[in-house]
Amino acid sequence: MKRKWNMLLALALAAVMTVSMAGCGGAPSGGDKDSSGASGTPDASGGEDGGQKIVYLVNGNLGDKGFYDSAASGIQMMADNLGAETKIIEMGRDETSYESNFLDVSEQDWDLIVCGTFSVSELAQEVAPQYPDKNYLIFDVTVDFDKVTTGNMIGVSYYSNQGAFLSGVLAAKMLLQSGDARIDSSKKMLGFVGSMDTSGINDFLVGYLEGVKYVDPEIQVLTSYVGSFEDVTKCMEMTTQLYNQGAQIVYAPASQSILGAATAAANSDKYLIACDQDLYAQLAESDPNLAATILSTSLKNVGDSLFTAVQGLADGTMTYGNNYTLGLDSGAVGLAKNENYTSIVPAEIQGEIDEVEAKIVSGEIEVASAFNMSTEEVVALRDSMK
Repeated sequence: MKRKWNMLLALALAAVMTVSMAGCGGAPSGGDKDSSGASGTPDASGGEDGGQKIVYLVNGNLGDKGFYDSAASGIQMMADNLGAETKIIEMGRDETSYESNFLDVSEQDWDLIVCGTFSVSELAQEVAPQYPDKNYLIFDVTVDFDKVTTGNMIGVSYYSNQGAFLSGVLAAKMLLQSGDARIDSSKKMLGFVGSMDTSGINDFLVGYLEGVKYVDPEIQVLTSYVGSFEDVTKCMEMTTQLYNQGAQIVYAPASQSILGAATAAANSDKYLIACDQDLYAQLAESDPNLAATILSTSLKNVGDSLFTAVQGLADGTMTYGNNYTLGLDSGAVGLAKNENYTSIVPAEIQGEIDEVEAKIVSGEIEVASAFNMSTEEVVALRDSMK
C-alpha cells in the first residue's frame, strides 16, 4: 500500500511540478569567464540599474518549485533591491509560440530581456542580433558569440560538476563512515540516475564520480539514464533497480522525473541526493516520508545567479559580450545543508565536506568537466567504476 500511495503521490506532484527539462542539463563550464561576485541578497543600492525595465520569458510555467521559480525569485530580487520594473511572461510548453514572444518583448521598451535553458538558446541567439539596442541575458546556456556579434547578450552558466563532486564525497563518506542503519557499508556501491545521456547530465556524472574516487577509488558506481526529462514512472523503476543491485545511496540529476527517484528511495528505505532545488524543503510538509530520504541536494541557485549578473552588469564586474560560469565561490552551486542534512550527516562528515568545498573554491581541487572530455573519455570513466 505504501508503494502504491507513494507512486500516486509522485505522479500527482509531477503534474504540477513541471521542472525545467534543462534544469539538471547544465551548460558548458569550460572556457568561460569566472565570476566570484557575492550571491544571496546584495546591497540594495542597485547602482545604475535602479529603474531598469526587466522582463523574464519563462520557457514553461511557474509553480514548478524548481528551476523556473528559482529564476523568478531572482527577478523579484531585482524589483525589491534594484528598483527595477519587472514582468514575467509564462510561455508554456508550446515552443511554436516562443518566437512571437521574443519578438514582442524585443519590440517593446524593455531594457533587459531574460531567458534561459537550451530550448530557447537557438532562438534567443537569432533574435538578439536583430535588436542591437536591446540587451539579453540567457542562463544555463553558453552564448556563441560568432553568432551574436552585436555585444548585447550575456551568458550565465554553472559549474554543476562542482556541486556534483561534493555529492560524490558526501555519498562515499556516508557509505564508509556514517554507520547509518539505512546504509550497508559492506556493499561498497553507489548509484547515479540521470535524465538523459547528454553532456549536461554527464557533467554531473563526471563530478560525482570524481568525488567518489576522491574518497575511495574502490567504490563502485552503477549508472542509469531514464531517457526522458519527465518520465516519473521509469525513473522510479530504474532507481529501484539501482538499489536492488546494491547501490546504498543514489545521486539523481533527473529533472522532473526525480520524483520517481524519491519514491524509489522511500520504498527501498535508502537515501537519495537530489539535484537543482532543495527537494527536501519542497516535500517536507506535503510528504515527510519522501522528504526523509533526501540526504541533500546539489543546488543550482538560478535566482541568485541572475541577481549577481544584473548587479555585475551595473557595477562593471560583468559585461555584455561574455559568458560567465558561476560556481561554489559565488554560491551559485553547492549542497543543501538543511535540517535533514544536519540531523542525518555526522558532524565529522559535515566538517570534511566543508573542507573539500573550501579546497574547490581555492583551486586546490580542480573538478573535471564532461564538456572538456570526449564521449569516449566519459564512457571510459563511467565504465571504470562499474
